[in-house]
Amino acid sequence: MRKRVSLMASAALVVTLCFGNSANASQAYSFETALDGFFGLGAAVSAETSIGVTDGTTSMKYLAGGGGFVGARTETVIPAALNNPPGVKSVMFDMAVTELSPNLTFADIGITIFGHELDGGVFGNQAQFADTVSIAGLGVGQHNDLVIDLDLDLFTNQSFNELFGDDVSDLDVASAFQFFISKTAGVPVTVYIDNVRLVVPEPTTGLLLGLCVAASVFTRRR
Repeated sequence: MRKRVSLMASAALVVTLCFGNSANASQAYSFETALDGFFGLGAAVSAETSIGVTDGTTSMKYLAGGGGFVGARTETVIPAALNNPPGVKSVMFDMAVTELSPNLTFADIGITIFGHELDGGVFGNQAQFADTVSIAGLGVGQHNDLVIDLDLDLFTNQSFNELFGDDVSDLDVASAFQFFISKTAGVPVTVYIDNVRLVVPEPTTGLLLGLCVAASVFTRRR
């Protein structure tokens, strides 16, 4: 009995170590001041004070018009975490959907980050990440803590942290952040976005993972 209790305690410790606070989510955009510089590309953006507000007093109303691929971008407010890799692993945000047309066959929202490679004098490089959230799949409602991973750029097959860094060929600074919507052409979609956060793994995550594996093996053997 004592041995069983000991094993259960060990297992609980492993779970705590492995799945405890392994990442920080710092707020990037709350749209409280001039929409944090966001503007529409084939879309219209505006401040909203009731629908979709989950932090502060304002969300961003994002009306994607008839185009099949549109964007909402800022080039003026770039969070420091985007210029401090290895850093951002994913983007977390809240989104409200109030209605969807029956003619909408698909609508996905994703992330594009632009950057400058200062060593080579190349500016405005585009990294469009493969992971997306299906707006049509979510349906009407308020959807919080949605996550888009930045682990695979469609153009280079690299993660954000592989693209941005200190090596000569890396992108040195982020120059723009964009929410893109890819959808059925000719069918408008409106969403409300708020509380955009950048998820950065803790520096000790790798070490903890190794300890977790070792502890798990030790626990099972006991």
